[in-house]
Order: sequence, then C-alpha cells, then structure tokens
Amino acid sequence: MTEGEVLLSNADGAILAHGDEVLVCDCQGDGLDLAVRRVATFALVASIIIASIVTARAAPLPILFIAVTWAAGATAALLAVRRRRRLHGVFRLDFERGEIVQEGRGFRRIFPMGTVVGVSTPPALDAEVDEPGLAPRWLLLHLANGETLRLGRAPAYALGPALAFLKRAGVEA
Repeated sequence: MTEGEVLLSNADGAILAHGDEVLVCDCQGDGLDLAVRRVATFALVASIIIASIVTARAAPLPILFIAVTWAAGATAALLAVRRRRRLHGVFRLDFERGEIVQEGRGFRRIFPMGTVVGVSTPPALDAEVDEPGLAPRWLLLHLANGETLRLGRAPAYALGPALAFLKRAGVEA
C-alpha cells in the first residue's frame, strides 16, 4: 500500500487516507479461508481415494456414502468461503473519480460511488472481548444492490477517524 495518513492499523487490516478524496481500506478477512481450503482439499482427495478403492472392489459399496458426504461438505464449504471472500479485499474509495475499486483474491470489481447507500458499524459476532467499547466492530459499506463491503474491523473508538472521513465525503451513517 502507498503512503498516506493512517486512520486505522491493526492485525485485521489498515485504513489510509490519501488527501481528502481517496480512502484505501485493506481488510483481507481472517485465516478461515486458508483453513477451509486445506481441510476441503484433504476431504476431496480422501473422497477420490475411497471412491477408487470401492471401484476396485476392495471395499464394500456403502463406504462410498462417506466419500460422497465428504465431497458434498467440502464443496459447500468452498462455496461459502468464496461468497465470504467477496466481502473482503483492498478497497479504494476514490471520491474524486466517483468509483470504488475492490481487489480481492482472484478478482477485481469496480462500483460507481453513486451506489453507496450508507455505512454502519455492527458488532463482530465472533468477538471474544466482553468489555464494552473494546469489542471489535465491522466498518461496513452498504451498496444499493444489497451488497455489503467490509472496510475494516476494530473497536468503535478506533473506527472514528475513518467514519469522520466518510462523513466529510458525504457518505451517510
């Protein structure tokens, strides 16, 4: 990421302001993506091996049910992670050009700034902190098409500078 005024920097990502017109948010998500891909790869390979053993008639046919269940579960998990991946990435909110550019793992999308409906900071449901004010919250950008983009994650007080930037730029809270 290029130099800019740091509005947020933590283990979950960073938010930088480049002047008064550009906000760059890096929110890659957590390690769930990598863990699911590794477990799903194991399940798919094991399913192929079990199916091969059953095909060679070295194992009874009902064992094939295990392979089919593992393959279906792995496929469902990979699809869920892929859908979740669309929420994260590096976002460049360019108010001068009037566009939002999202660069994620394996994709790039561009949204017109006019599709922004508002911004919110709901609590992160997987938070382990019970202290009021210290529990992490998501900085969410809501679009007119119903999509939500995760710009960052931090306690409410740490999201303040980014929220102030968005408010100055005309994004409704």
